[in-house]
Amino acid sequence: MIIILLVIAFIIFTVWYLEIFAYSVPVLYYHHIEPSDPVTPQVFETQMKYLISRGYQSVSLDELYGFMKGGLRLHRKSFVLTFDDGFYCNYRYLMPLLKKYNLKATIFVVSGVRKQISDNPEREVQKGYPSRTGTNKEAMDKFTTWDEIKEMIETGLASIEDHSLYHDRVYIDDTVKGFNTGTELDWQISGDTRQGTVKYKTGSSLAYKIFTGDIKLNNRLFTLTKEKSVDPYTDEGLNALKKEYIKYKKKNPVKYMYEANDIYINRIKTDLKKSKQTILEHTGRDPGFFCFPWGQYNRKLIKVIKDLGYKGAITTDKGANTKGGDTYRIKRFKVYRSELKWFKTFFFIHRSRLFSTIYSVFYGWL
Repeated sequence: MIIILLVIAFIIFTVWYLEIFAYSVPVLYYHHIEPSDPVTPQVFETQMKYLISRGYQSVSLDELYGFMKGGLRLHRKSFVLTFDDGFYCNYRYLMPLLKKYNLKATIFVVSGVRKQISDNPEREVQKGYPSRTGTNKEAMDKFTTWDEIKEMIETGLASIEDHSLYHDRVYIDDTVKGFNTGTELDWQISGDTRQGTVKYKTGSSLAYKIFTGDIKLNNRLFTLTKEKSVDPYTDEGLNALKKEYIKYKKKNPVKYMYEANDIYINRIKTDLKKSKQTILEHTGRDPGFFCFPWGQYNRKLIKVIKDLGYKGAITTDKGANTKGGDTYRIKRFKVYRSELKWFKTFFFIHRSRLFSTIYSVFYGWL
């Protein structure tokens, strides 16, 4: 009986210690808050009003960094707001709410896809896609301009950090995901995307070496779509491409190639240096934090980030952010639903070191 009581007392003491003295600071992340999204400006405002009414206060990434390094003590009811990509809605809808409730937020910008100023006053109603080349006018107008970013910085409520130069993707292995239509409706792929060519599994261009598929095979499939008018949008066209793919593989050893390690390292260094410099040139501030596109990273990428002077990096990993934690693997949880009950539940989980750690373990099993 005494042993059981001691075990219960130990459990109670451990939970009490973790919740009071070894607490976690939750980092929330969003992409958009606009009327057409599940998390509208009104939904976001309701979430913030709930947190404020419970005594929570927003802190900056710099403050979280100081806390994790052990030199700064934060209020136990602290949280961090982050927004990925730097879309126009951050300026149009987020900033007024930051000012209204005196909230701090960090916006991670894709530095190579934005303009100095906008010539389209109605752009918040347009639906474009990110574009590396900038030829899609609607796509470029989806992002905040550098002038708008300066305005946000001047409020003292918004911090601007790095989210890569282009946020582009590469093919990463020989997992076939279909065939390219020739129309890119997402972040740019650095690879053969001609109509009819093989669409392989993709990943962040910073976290993966470039995988190159069989060039002869792709040339053959591309020629098929052009000379015989095979349309990859139709079932008939897809079946024709599949048959040609299978026929080629039976008769020919498919040749693949991966990017050499030294070329990969030099490539990601060039991307990060350019992105860092671009942000510095337009804002006058050298970014200190890097947000991994799609949350994808590896040890080599982290080493490059450290070597370039970033003091921290942001992931999409689940778990707790505590004193002594790894500042190059800061954890976050994504806010993507509108129900306040769901938000309350997940915020409660992630503000607890114990529950967020347990959740991260179970999440990894799912």
